[in-house]
Amino acid sequence: MEASLRDMLKHGRKFERMGTDVPGIYIRKIPPSVIEEAYLAVEINPIGKDGLPTNKIGIIIRNTEQLSAIRAILSESKVDEIVQAIEGLDQS
Repeated sequence: MEASLRDMLKHGRKFERMGTDVPGIYIRKIPPSVIEEAYLAVEINPIGKDGLPTNKIGIIIRNTEQLSAIRAILSESKVDEIVQAIEGLDQS
């Protein structure tokens, strides 16, 4: 796995998405910017009924600190309430 990640970092296109063995989990190449070099990140993007990612860009996670923060946010019950309120608007 490490060799393919190094290859993607070195030769991958800007914002290229590479699938993993886990549905909805991808590796995304983030191009260099003025302040930092190119890097790889995990992208979480659920799969739709058609077998394709549901969003153009999913949740980008660069490190374990961000992963922990996102887990904590998603475990908040208020997130469920907000999503349900939004879904209620969509049905009106």
